[in-house]
Amino acid sequence: MKILFIDPPFKRFTGLDNPFFPLGLAYLSAVCNQNGHKAAVYEVDAAEQTTDMDFSHEHQKLELYKNLINDSDNPIWAEITNVVKDYNPEVIGITVMTTKIASAIRTADILKKELADVPILFGGPHATLLPEQCLKVDSVDYVMRGESERTILQFLSFIEGEGNIEISEVNNLSYMDESRKIVHNLMEKPIENLDEIPFPDRDSLLYKDNYTSEDMGLMMTTRGCPFNCAYCAHVFGRRVRKRSVENVLEEIRLVKKRYGTIQFSFKDDTFILDKKMVIQLCNELIEEDLGINWVCTTRVDLIDDKVIKLMKKAGCNEIRVGVETGSQRILDALKKAITFEQVRTAAKIFNKNRILWSAYFMYGLPTETVEDIRKTYKFMEELNSNYAGLGLYSPFPKTDLFDDGIELGLLEEDIEIDHFFNTNPKDYYFKDLNRRVLSIEPDEFLTIEREIQEAFSKHNMKFSNLARRAFSRKSNYIKHPKILIGDLIKAVKMISLVGK
Repeated sequence: MKILFIDPPFKRFTGLDNPFFPLGLAYLSAVCNQNGHKAAVYEVDAAEQTTDMDFSHEHQKLELYKNLINDSDNPIWAEITNVVKDYNPEVIGITVMTTKIASAIRTADILKKELADVPILFGGPHATLLPEQCLKVDSVDYVMRGESERTILQFLSFIEGEGNIEISEVNNLSYMDESRKIVHNLMEKPIENLDEIPFPDRDSLLYKDNYTSEDMGLMMTTRGCPFNCAYCAHVFGRRVRKRSVENVLEEIRLVKKRYGTIQFSFKDDTFILDKKMVIQLCNELIEEDLGINWVCTTRVDLIDDKVIKLMKKAGCNEIRVGVETGSQRILDALKKAITFEQVRTAAKIFNKNRILWSAYFMYGLPTETVEDIRKTYKFMEELNSNYAGLGLYSPFPKTDLFDDGIELGLLEEDIEIDHFFNTNPKDYYFKDLNRRVLSIEPDEFLTIEREIQEAFSKHNMKFSNLARRAFSRKSNYIKHPKILIGDLIKAVKMISLVGK
Protein backbone atom coordinates (compact mmCIF):
# COMPACT_ATOMS: atom_id res chain seq x y z
CA MET A 1 0.00 0.00 0.00
CA LYS A 2 0.97 3.61 -0.48
CA ILE A 3 1.11 5.47 2.82
CA LEU A 4 2.09 9.05 3.60
CA PHE A 5 3.18 9.96 7.12
CA ILE A 6 2.67 13.64 7.97
CA ASP A 7 4.19 15.83 10.65
CA PRO A 8 1.77 18.81 10.61
CA PRO A 9 2.89 22.46 10.46
CA PHE A 10 3.84 24.24 13.64
CA LYS A 11 7.11 26.16 13.63
CA ARG A 12 6.45 27.73 10.24
CA PHE A 13 3.68 29.66 11.97
CA THR A 14 6.10 31.11 14.53
CA GLY A 15 9.45 31.31 12.71
CA LEU A 16 11.12 29.20 15.39
CA ASP A 17 13.97 26.97 14.30
CA ASN A 18 13.08 23.49 13.12
CA PRO A 19 16.14 21.22 13.34
CA PHE A 20 16.37 17.51 12.57
CA PHE A 21 13.67 15.32 11.03
CA PRO A 22 10.66 13.41 12.45
CA LEU A 23 12.52 10.37 13.75
CA GLY A 24 9.47 8.33 14.74
CA LEU A 25 7.83 8.70 11.33
CA ALA A 26 11.08 7.80 9.57
CA TYR A 27 11.22 4.57 11.59
CA LEU A 28 7.67 3.71 10.50
CA SER A 29 8.48 4.58 6.90
CA ALA A 30 11.48 2.24 7.00
CA VAL A 31 9.36 -0.63 8.32
CA CYS A 32 6.71 -0.10 5.66
CA ASN A 33 9.19 0.20 2.80
CA GLN A 34 11.03 -2.95 3.87
CA ASN A 35 7.78 -4.91 3.91
CA GLY A 36 6.46 -4.28 0.42
CA HIS A 37 4.65 -0.99 0.96
CA LYS A 38 5.53 2.44 -0.39
CA ALA A 39 5.92 5.06 2.34
CA ALA A 40 7.11 8.66 2.52
CA VAL A 41 7.40 11.25 5.30
CA TYR A 42 6.05 14.76 4.76
CA GLU A 43 7.27 17.14 7.45
CA VAL A 44 5.34 20.28 6.58
CA ASP A 45 7.74 22.53 8.50
CA ALA A 46 10.64 21.27 6.39
CA ALA A 47 9.18 22.76 3.22
CA GLU A 48 10.31 26.20 4.41
CA GLN A 49 13.34 26.78 6.62
CA THR A 50 12.98 28.67 9.92
CA THR A 51 15.89 30.11 11.88
CA ASP A 52 14.74 31.73 15.15
CA MET A 53 16.53 30.08 18.09
CA ASP A 54 15.32 32.37 20.91
CA PHE A 55 12.98 29.96 22.67
CA SER A 56 12.95 32.03 25.87
CA HIS A 57 10.11 34.05 24.28
CA GLU A 58 8.30 30.99 22.94
CA HIS A 59 5.04 31.75 24.76
CA GLN A 60 4.67 35.09 23.01
CA LYS A 61 5.62 33.68 19.62
CA LEU A 62 3.04 30.93 19.93
CA GLU A 63 0.35 33.60 19.82
CA LEU A 64 1.16 33.72 16.10
CA TYR A 65 0.42 30.01 15.87
CA LYS A 66 -2.91 30.46 17.63
CA ASN A 67 -3.92 33.17 15.16
CA LEU A 68 -2.63 31.56 11.97
CA ILE A 69 -4.02 28.10 12.71
CA ASN A 70 -7.52 29.55 12.21
CA ASP A 71 -6.71 31.29 8.93
CA SER A 72 -8.22 29.03 6.29
CA ASP A 73 -6.62 31.16 3.57
CA ASN A 74 -3.08 30.58 4.82
CA PRO A 75 -1.10 29.16 1.86
CA ILE A 76 0.26 26.34 4.03
CA TRP A 77 -3.10 24.57 3.90
CA ALA A 78 -3.22 24.71 0.11
CA GLU A 79 0.36 23.48 0.01
CA ILE A 80 -0.53 20.47 2.17
CA THR A 81 -3.49 19.65 -0.03
CA ASN A 82 -1.41 19.83 -3.21
CA VAL A 83 1.49 17.78 -1.83
CA VAL A 84 -0.77 15.03 -0.51
CA LYS A 85 -2.95 14.86 -3.62
CA ASP A 86 0.17 14.68 -5.76
CA TYR A 87 1.49 11.78 -3.65
CA ASN A 88 -1.95 10.10 -3.84
CA PRO A 89 -1.72 7.91 -0.71
CA GLU A 90 -4.01 5.04 0.16
CA VAL A 91 -3.47 5.71 3.89
CA ILE A 92 -2.54 8.92 5.71
CA GLY A 93 -0.80 8.79 9.09
CA ILE A 94 -0.49 11.99 11.13
CA THR A 95 1.70 12.31 14.20
CA VAL A 96 0.18 14.31 17.06
CA MET A 97 1.99 16.12 19.84
CA THR A 98 -0.07 17.96 22.45
CA THR A 99 1.36 21.36 21.56
CA LYS A 100 0.32 21.06 17.93
CA ILE A 101 -2.87 19.06 18.15
CA ALA A 102 -4.86 21.89 16.53
CA SER A 103 -2.57 21.77 13.50
CA ALA A 104 -2.94 17.99 13.30
CA ILE A 105 -6.72 18.27 13.43
CA ARG A 106 -6.81 21.06 10.83
CA THR A 107 -4.58 18.99 8.55
CA ALA A 108 -6.84 15.95 8.94
CA ASP A 109 -9.99 17.99 8.30
CA ILE A 110 -8.59 19.52 5.12
CA LEU A 111 -7.36 16.21 3.75
CA LYS A 112 -10.57 14.35 4.59
CA LYS A 113 -12.51 16.86 2.47
CA GLU A 114 -10.20 16.28 -0.47
CA LEU A 115 -9.62 12.54 -0.03
CA ALA A 116 -12.77 11.32 1.67
CA ASP A 117 -12.11 7.62 1.11
CA VAL A 118 -8.53 7.62 2.39
CA PRO A 119 -8.27 6.37 6.01
CA ILE A 120 -6.65 8.86 8.38
CA LEU A 121 -4.65 7.43 11.28
CA PHE A 122 -3.50 9.50 14.26
CA GLY A 123 -0.44 8.42 16.25
CA GLY A 124 2.29 9.89 18.42
CA PRO A 125 2.46 11.08 22.05
CA HIS A 126 -0.92 12.82 22.33
CA ALA A 127 -2.72 10.02 20.51
CA THR A 128 -1.10 7.52 22.87
CA LEU A 129 -2.07 9.43 26.01
CA LEU A 130 -5.56 10.60 24.95
CA PRO A 131 -6.88 8.38 22.14
CA GLU A 132 -10.51 9.06 23.10
CA GLN A 133 -10.05 12.77 22.55
CA CYS A 134 -8.50 12.17 19.13
CA LEU A 135 -11.40 9.96 18.08
CA LYS A 136 -13.82 12.83 18.78
CA VAL A 137 -12.43 14.43 15.61
CA ASP A 138 -14.75 13.48 12.74
CA SER A 139 -11.95 13.34 10.19
CA VAL A 140 -9.91 10.84 12.23
CA ASP A 141 -10.75 7.21 11.46
CA TYR A 142 -8.25 5.38 13.68
CA VAL A 143 -5.73 6.03 16.44
CA MET A 144 -2.51 4.05 16.95
CA ARG A 145 -1.20 4.05 20.52
CA GLY A 146 2.39 3.54 21.61
CA GLU A 147 5.25 1.95 19.71
CA SER A 148 4.06 1.20 16.19
CA GLU A 149 6.83 -0.46 14.17
CA ARG A 150 5.02 -3.81 14.37
CA THR A 151 1.43 -2.69 14.61
CA ILE A 152 1.58 -0.41 11.55
CA LEU A 153 2.05 -3.54 9.41
CA GLN A 154 -0.95 -5.21 11.06
CA PHE A 155 -2.97 -2.08 10.37
CA LEU A 156 -2.01 -1.96 6.70
CA SER A 157 -2.87 -5.64 6.31
CA PHE A 158 -6.30 -4.90 7.77
CA ILE A 159 -6.83 -1.94 5.42
CA GLU A 160 -5.73 -4.01 2.41
CA GLY A 161 -8.18 -6.71 3.38
CA GLU A 162 -5.81 -9.38 2.13
CA GLY A 163 -4.00 -10.38 5.29
CA ASN A 164 -6.81 -12.31 6.97
CA ILE A 165 -6.68 -9.94 9.91
CA GLU A 166 -9.73 -8.42 11.58
CA ILE A 167 -9.77 -4.93 13.04
CA SER A 168 -9.96 -6.39 16.54
CA GLU A 169 -6.62 -8.12 15.94
CA VAL A 170 -4.67 -4.94 15.17
CA ASN A 171 -2.79 -4.32 18.39
CA ASN A 172 -2.53 -0.77 19.81
CA LEU A 173 -5.42 0.38 17.62
CA SER A 174 -8.31 2.50 18.90
CA TYR A 175 -11.42 3.16 16.84
CA MET A 176 -15.19 3.55 16.97
CA ASP A 177 -17.28 0.49 16.23
CA GLU A 178 -20.55 0.52 14.31
CA SER A 179 -22.46 1.64 17.40
CA ARG A 180 -20.04 4.60 17.84
CA LYS A 181 -18.54 3.02 20.92
CA ILE A 182 -14.79 3.54 21.35
CA VAL A 183 -12.79 0.31 21.29
CA HIS A 184 -9.19 0.00 22.47
CA ASN A 185 -7.44 -3.12 21.19
CA LEU A 186 -4.76 -4.88 23.22
CA MET A 187 -1.37 -3.21 23.52
CA GLU A 188 1.55 -4.93 21.82
CA LYS A 189 4.44 -5.78 24.11
CA PRO A 190 7.37 -3.35 23.74
CA ILE A 191 9.98 -4.40 21.19
CA GLU A 192 12.70 -6.06 23.24
CA ASN A 193 15.45 -6.23 20.65
CA LEU A 194 15.73 -2.73 19.19
CA ASP A 195 18.31 -3.99 16.70
CA GLU A 196 15.43 -5.66 14.87
CA ILE A 197 14.03 -2.27 13.88
CA PRO A 198 15.43 -0.97 10.58
CA PHE A 199 17.24 2.35 10.61
CA PRO A 200 15.04 5.41 10.03
CA ASP A 201 14.41 5.86 6.30
CA ARG A 202 15.87 9.32 5.79
CA ASP A 203 15.60 8.86 2.02
CA SER A 204 11.81 8.76 2.33
CA LEU A 205 11.69 12.37 3.55
CA LEU A 206 9.97 14.78 1.20
CA TYR A 207 11.95 18.03 0.78
CA LYS A 208 15.05 16.02 1.66
CA ASP A 209 17.33 18.71 0.25
CA ASN A 210 16.06 21.16 2.87
CA TYR A 211 17.64 19.11 5.65
CA THR A 212 21.27 19.76 6.54
CA SER A 213 23.80 17.00 7.09
CA GLU A 214 23.47 17.76 10.82
CA ASP A 215 19.69 17.37 10.69
CA MET A 216 20.21 13.85 9.37
CA GLY A 217 22.36 12.97 12.40
CA LEU A 218 19.43 12.56 14.80
CA MET A 219 19.56 9.14 16.54
CA MET A 220 18.40 7.22 19.58
CA THR A 221 20.37 4.43 21.26
CA THR A 222 17.72 3.54 23.86
CA ARG A 223 14.00 3.76 24.53
CA GLY A 224 12.49 4.37 27.94
CA CYS A 225 13.49 6.20 31.12
CA PRO A 226 13.42 4.79 34.68
CA PHE A 227 13.13 8.12 36.47
CA ASN A 228 9.98 9.67 37.90
CA CYS A 229 10.08 13.34 36.92
CA ALA A 230 6.69 14.89 37.65
CA TYR A 231 6.43 16.63 34.27
CA CYS A 232 7.11 13.54 32.10
CA ALA A 233 4.49 11.19 30.63
CA HIS A 234 6.88 8.26 29.87
CA VAL A 235 5.55 7.46 26.39
CA PHE A 236 8.24 4.76 25.92
CA GLY A 237 7.76 3.42 29.46
CA ARG A 238 10.07 3.26 32.45
CA ARG A 239 11.95 0.13 31.44
CA VAL A 240 14.98 0.98 29.34
CA ARG A 241 15.64 -1.02 26.19
CA LYS A 242 18.96 -0.66 24.36
CA ARG A 243 20.38 -1.05 20.91
CA SER A 244 23.69 -2.84 20.60
CA VAL A 245 26.80 -0.69 20.20
CA GLU A 246 27.51 -2.29 16.81
CA ASN A 247 24.00 -1.44 15.61
CA VAL A 248 24.48 2.18 16.63
CA LEU A 249 27.87 2.34 14.92
CA GLU A 250 26.42 0.83 11.75
CA GLU A 251 23.83 3.61 11.55
CA ILE A 252 26.49 6.27 12.16
CA ARG A 253 28.63 4.87 9.34
CA LEU A 254 25.66 4.74 6.98
CA VAL A 255 24.48 8.30 7.72
CA LYS A 256 28.00 9.71 7.44
CA LYS A 257 28.56 7.99 4.12
CA ARG A 258 25.19 8.85 2.60
CA TYR A 259 24.68 12.41 3.87
CA GLY A 260 28.18 13.53 4.82
CA THR A 261 27.08 13.90 8.43
CA ILE A 262 29.80 14.56 10.98
CA GLN A 263 27.61 16.10 13.72
CA PHE A 264 25.23 13.64 15.40
CA SER A 265 22.68 14.13 18.16
CA PHE A 266 21.65 11.34 20.53
CA LYS A 267 18.12 12.11 21.68
CA ASP A 268 17.80 9.38 24.30
CA ASP A 269 15.79 10.44 27.33
CA THR A 270 18.83 9.72 29.50
CA PHE A 271 22.16 9.15 27.81
CA ILE A 272 24.95 7.75 30.06
CA LEU A 273 22.34 5.71 31.96
CA ASP A 274 24.26 2.56 31.04
CA LYS A 275 27.86 3.67 31.52
CA LYS A 276 29.21 0.33 30.32
CA MET A 277 27.43 0.81 26.99
CA VAL A 278 28.61 4.42 26.69
CA ILE A 279 32.20 3.46 27.45
CA GLN A 280 32.07 0.71 24.82
CA LEU A 281 30.58 3.09 22.25
CA CYS A 282 33.24 5.72 22.97
CA ASN A 283 36.09 3.23 22.74
CA GLU A 284 34.77 1.96 19.41
CA LEU A 285 34.44 5.50 18.06
CA ILE A 286 38.00 6.31 19.13
CA GLU A 287 39.41 3.10 17.68
CA GLU A 288 37.57 3.46 14.39
CA ASP A 289 38.41 7.16 14.16
CA LEU A 290 35.20 8.07 12.32
CA GLY A 291 35.90 11.78 12.70
CA ILE A 292 32.45 12.70 14.01
CA ASN A 293 31.13 14.94 16.77
CA TRP A 294 28.03 14.32 18.81
CA VAL A 295 25.65 15.82 21.35
CA CYS A 296 23.72 14.05 24.08
CA THR A 297 21.22 14.77 26.87
CA THR A 298 21.66 13.29 30.33
CA ARG A 299 21.25 13.86 34.08
CA VAL A 300 23.70 15.59 36.39
CA ASP A 301 23.75 12.65 38.82
CA LEU A 302 25.19 10.40 36.10
CA ILE A 303 28.21 12.60 35.43
CA ASP A 304 31.70 11.51 36.44
CA ASP A 305 35.07 12.81 35.37
CA LYS A 306 36.34 9.58 33.80
CA VAL A 307 33.36 9.10 31.51
CA ILE A 308 33.26 12.76 30.45
CA LYS A 309 36.95 12.65 29.53
CA LEU A 310 36.32 9.56 27.40
CA MET A 311 33.21 11.05 25.79
CA LYS A 312 35.11 14.18 24.78
CA LYS A 313 37.92 12.11 23.31
CA ALA A 314 35.30 10.14 21.34
CA GLY A 315 33.89 13.31 19.76
CA CYS A 316 31.26 14.56 22.22
CA ASN A 317 31.19 18.33 21.76
CA GLU A 318 28.13 19.22 23.83
CA ILE A 319 26.29 17.80 26.83
CA ARG A 320 22.79 18.95 27.76
CA VAL A 321 21.37 18.55 31.25
CA GLY A 322 18.07 19.43 32.86
CA VAL A 323 18.47 21.61 35.94
CA GLU A 324 14.89 22.92 35.84
CA THR A 325 14.93 25.31 38.83
CA GLY A 326 17.00 27.13 41.43
CA SER A 327 14.46 26.52 44.19
CA GLN A 328 14.84 23.48 46.40
CA ARG A 329 11.11 23.44 47.13
CA ILE A 330 10.25 23.38 43.43
CA LEU A 331 12.97 20.81 42.72
CA ASP A 332 11.34 18.52 45.29
CA ALA A 333 7.93 19.04 43.68
CA LEU A 334 9.38 18.05 40.30
CA LYS A 335 10.51 14.68 41.73
CA LYS A 336 13.67 14.88 39.66
CA ALA A 337 15.74 13.19 42.39
CA ILE A 338 18.82 15.37 41.94
CA THR A 339 20.50 17.87 44.26
CA PHE A 340 21.98 21.29 43.63
CA GLU A 341 25.33 19.95 44.78
CA GLN A 342 25.17 17.32 42.04
CA VAL A 343 24.45 20.11 39.55
CA ARG A 344 27.43 22.12 40.78
CA THR A 345 29.66 19.06 40.70
CA ALA A 346 28.62 18.27 37.13
CA ALA A 347 29.30 21.88 36.13
CA LYS A 348 32.82 21.68 37.60
CA ILE A 349 33.50 18.44 35.69
CA PHE A 350 32.26 19.95 32.41
CA ASN A 351 34.32 23.10 32.89
CA LYS A 352 37.41 21.16 34.00
CA ASN A 353 37.25 19.10 30.80
CA ARG A 354 36.48 22.18 28.70
CA ILE A 355 33.43 20.57 27.12
CA LEU A 356 30.53 22.69 25.94
CA TRP A 357 27.47 22.21 28.12
CA SER A 358 23.92 23.48 28.15
CA ALA A 359 21.61 23.73 31.16
CA TYR A 360 17.84 23.74 30.74
CA PHE A 361 15.34 25.39 33.09
CA MET A 362 11.61 25.96 33.32
CA TYR A 363 9.38 28.50 35.04
CA GLY A 364 5.67 29.06 35.60
CA LEU A 365 5.21 25.90 37.70
CA PRO A 366 1.95 25.59 39.68
CA THR A 367 3.25 26.43 43.16
CA GLU A 368 6.14 28.73 42.22
CA THR A 369 6.55 32.10 43.87
CA VAL A 370 8.29 35.19 42.51
CA GLU A 371 11.22 34.36 44.78
CA ASP A 372 11.40 30.81 43.37
CA ILE A 373 11.64 32.18 39.82
CA ARG A 374 14.34 34.66 40.82
CA LYS A 375 16.26 31.81 42.43
CA THR A 376 16.15 30.04 39.07
CA TYR A 377 17.87 32.74 37.09
CA LYS A 378 20.32 33.44 39.92
CA PHE A 379 21.27 29.76 39.87
CA MET A 380 21.59 29.92 36.09
CA GLU A 381 24.03 32.82 36.47
CA GLU A 382 25.99 30.95 39.14
CA LEU A 383 26.36 27.84 36.96
CA ASN A 384 27.36 29.93 33.93
CA SER A 385 26.73 27.18 31.38
CA ASN A 386 27.67 27.90 27.78
CA TYR A 387 23.98 27.94 26.90
CA ALA A 388 20.97 28.23 29.19
CA GLY A 389 17.64 27.04 27.82
CA LEU A 390 14.42 28.41 29.28
CA GLY A 391 10.90 27.10 28.83
CA LEU A 392 7.52 28.07 30.21
CA TYR A 393 5.97 25.04 31.90
CA SER A 394 3.27 23.40 29.79
CA PRO A 395 0.94 20.95 31.55
CA PHE A 396 0.70 17.59 29.83
CA PRO A 397 -1.99 15.04 30.75
CA LYS A 398 -1.02 11.78 32.43
CA THR A 399 1.81 13.40 34.41
CA ASP A 400 2.10 13.86 38.18
CA LEU A 401 2.45 17.63 37.80
CA PHE A 402 -0.75 17.73 35.73
CA ASP A 403 -2.58 15.88 38.50
CA ASP A 404 -1.19 18.39 41.01
CA GLY A 405 -2.59 21.22 38.87
CA ILE A 406 -6.01 19.56 38.87
CA GLU A 407 -5.97 19.29 42.67
CA LEU A 408 -4.90 22.92 43.03
CA GLY A 409 -7.80 24.04 40.84
CA LEU A 410 -5.54 25.46 38.12
CA LEU A 411 -6.23 22.87 35.43
CA GLU A 412 -9.14 20.97 33.94
CA GLU A 413 -8.74 17.67 32.16
CA ASP A 414 -11.84 17.53 29.99
CA ILE A 415 -11.66 20.27 27.38
CA GLU A 416 -13.45 20.54 24.08
CA ILE A 417 -11.64 20.26 20.75
CA ASP A 418 -12.45 23.89 19.90
CA HIS A 419 -10.36 24.99 22.88
CA PHE A 420 -7.18 23.93 21.09
CA PHE A 421 -7.93 26.36 18.26
CA ASN A 422 -8.56 29.36 20.50
CA THR A 423 -5.77 28.97 23.03
CA ASN A 424 -1.99 29.40 23.08
CA PRO A 425 -0.46 25.90 23.13
CA LYS A 426 1.39 26.80 26.33
CA ASP A 427 -1.99 27.48 28.02
CA TYR A 428 -3.94 24.33 27.17
CA TYR A 429 -5.85 22.87 30.14
CA PHE A 430 -5.73 26.03 32.30
CA LYS A 431 -9.09 26.96 33.80
CA ASP A 432 -8.17 30.65 33.84
CA LEU A 433 -5.86 31.60 30.98
CA ASN A 434 -4.60 34.55 33.02
CA ARG A 435 -3.54 32.42 35.99
CA ARG A 436 -1.05 29.62 35.57
CA VAL A 437 0.67 29.99 38.96
CA LEU A 438 -1.34 29.71 42.17
CA SER A 439 0.36 32.39 44.26
CA ILE A 440 1.36 34.98 41.64
CA GLU A 441 -1.10 37.52 40.30
CA PRO A 442 -1.24 37.73 36.48
CA ASP A 443 0.31 41.21 36.19
CA GLU A 444 3.10 40.27 38.58
CA PHE A 445 3.73 37.06 36.62
CA LEU A 446 4.17 39.01 33.38
CA THR A 447 6.72 41.23 35.10
CA ILE A 448 8.80 38.36 36.49
CA GLU A 449 8.46 36.55 33.16
CA ARG A 450 10.06 39.49 31.36
CA GLU A 451 12.84 39.55 33.95
CA ILE A 452 13.78 35.91 33.56
CA GLN A 453 13.50 35.95 29.76
CA GLU A 454 15.79 38.97 29.56
CA ALA A 455 18.30 37.41 31.97
CA PHE A 456 18.52 34.20 29.92
CA SER A 457 18.72 36.00 26.58
CA LYS A 458 21.54 38.25 27.78
CA HIS A 459 23.43 35.26 29.18
CA ASN A 460 23.22 33.37 25.91
CA MET A 461 24.31 36.41 23.90
CA LYS A 462 27.52 37.00 25.84
CA PHE A 463 30.41 37.02 23.39
CA SER A 464 32.25 34.34 25.37
CA ASN A 465 29.26 31.99 25.17
CA LEU A 466 28.68 32.63 21.47
CA ALA A 467 32.35 32.08 20.74
CA ARG A 468 32.51 28.90 22.81
CA ARG A 469 29.48 27.43 21.07
CA ALA A 470 30.87 28.35 17.65
CA PHE A 471 34.30 26.88 18.47
CA SER A 472 32.72 23.55 19.43
CA ARG A 473 31.25 23.32 15.92
CA LYS A 474 34.33 24.34 13.94
CA SER A 475 34.71 20.99 12.18
CA ASN A 476 31.10 21.27 10.95
CA TYR A 477 31.80 24.71 9.55
CA ILE A 478 34.93 23.59 7.73
CA LYS A 479 33.26 20.62 6.05
CA HIS A 480 29.77 22.09 5.67
CA PRO A 481 29.76 25.89 5.09
CA LYS A 482 25.98 25.78 4.76
CA ILE A 483 25.77 25.01 8.50
CA LEU A 484 28.01 28.00 9.29
CA ILE A 485 25.79 30.32 7.26
CA GLY A 486 22.69 28.98 9.03
CA ASP A 487 24.24 29.43 12.47
CA LEU A 488 25.30 33.00 11.64
CA ILE A 489 21.77 33.88 10.57
CA LYS A 490 20.40 32.42 13.82
CA ALA A 491 22.98 34.28 15.91
CA VAL A 492 22.19 37.63 14.25
CA LYS A 493 18.47 37.13 14.86
CA MET A 494 19.04 36.23 18.51
CA ILE A 495 21.31 39.23 19.09
CA SER A 496 18.71 41.54 17.56
CA LEU A 497 16.09 40.27 20.01
CA VAL A 498 18.08 40.91 23.20
CA GLY A 499 16.40 43.57 25.26
CA LYS A 500 13.21 43.59 23.20
